[in-house]
Amino acid sequence: MLANIFFFSGVIFILNGIYLFNFSVKETRKGYMKNEEKIRKSDKQAFVSIAIGIILFFITSLF
Repeated sequence: MLANIFFFSGVIFILNGIYLFNFSVKETRKGYMKNEEKIRKSDKQAFVSIAIGIILFFITSLF
């Protein structure tokens, strides 16, 4: 049961990271680096979210 929780949490974090990357791509298309700070913040959150998702998948594989 704990492995299932870690797995689905990992899926949610990975999907969140993909969403944040798509958001930064949309912001970039509006105007080249128009909101540079917003894009950097979104990219940083996406990397952290994907890293947490990968760690949760690794923990799931231990069960």
